[in-house]
Parts: sequence; structure tokens; C-alpha cells
Amino acid sequence: MSCGSTSWEEQSGHVDDNDLELYLKYRLSGESISAIEAHLARCPACVDKLVEQDKCLWYLAELRGGEGERRKHPRLKTNQAASLQVLNPFSADVWDIQIVDVSTGGLRTHTSKPLLPDSLIRVRMQYSVECGDVRYCIPAEEGFNAGVRLHDYL
Repeated sequence: MSCGSTSWEEQSGHVDDNDLELYLKYRLSGESISAIEAHLARCPACVDKLVEQDKCLWYLAELRGGEGERRKHPRLKTNQAASLQVLNPFSADVWDIQIVDVSTGGLRTHTSKPLLPDSLIRVRMQYSVECGDVRYCIPAEEGFNAGVRLHDYL
């Protein structure tokens, strides 16, 4: 590596699939995360690869776990602080949110900003990091409530 560049930049100019998987799972150093986010901010092709990597990981997890959750599980109310990052369309911005309720396979968040349905997001909670897709986002008191279907591959 030279001048702070990463091996994938030197080899192909794009983030490799393994690093994208580790990025989704939040298992990289802060320096590597920053480098990947800087690259994703300027490379739509790698954002597309990130979305495909998420779909692949989620599909494999669904195969291992059987059918997807269809609100069969009870929701548990909570008021847990978390942070959220939109991965597609990509944004390096991270903002604070509240987790309103959780269930197996999903959660409802309260955010200060609206989220686009079908956006790929990453939520960092106290003890875990989860990726998922926004199912809906509706206006609520002092912000927005968004339903998130979690991709259970972490």
C-alpha cells in the first residue's frame, strides 16, 4: 500500500467483494471504512456492487433460515438510541435515530429525516449492526417513522 491507498484501489480501482461484505457487516477498521466510503461517494458501479453483495448475503441467510418473516413475530416496544447510514443511494452521512419497536426480522425507527422506500440502510445499535431495506416511511410527530426489514446475515 502506498500513500494511504488500499490494495483494491491499486489493483482494480474498485472495492472488491470481500471488502464490501466486511463493510456491510461493519467489520473493518475506521481507516478502511473511510476509504471505502470516499470511494463509494464517487463510484456508482461500486454502490451497485454493494447492493448486490447485500442481496446475495441476505439470500444465503434466507436459504439457511427458511422462509422470510411476514410479521409472524410480536413487536416489542423500545426507545433505543441508534445511528443510521443510507447505503443505497449511498451517503457517508450518519445520523442519530430512535428504535421505536423491534421484532424478529424488522424494526421501526423514528428519524428526523425521511427515508426513501427500498433504500438499503445500515443501523448501528448498542450491541449490533444490522443492514436492511426501508419498507415505508411516514410523517410522525417531530420527524418520520420508518419500517425496516432486516437482512439477517450478520
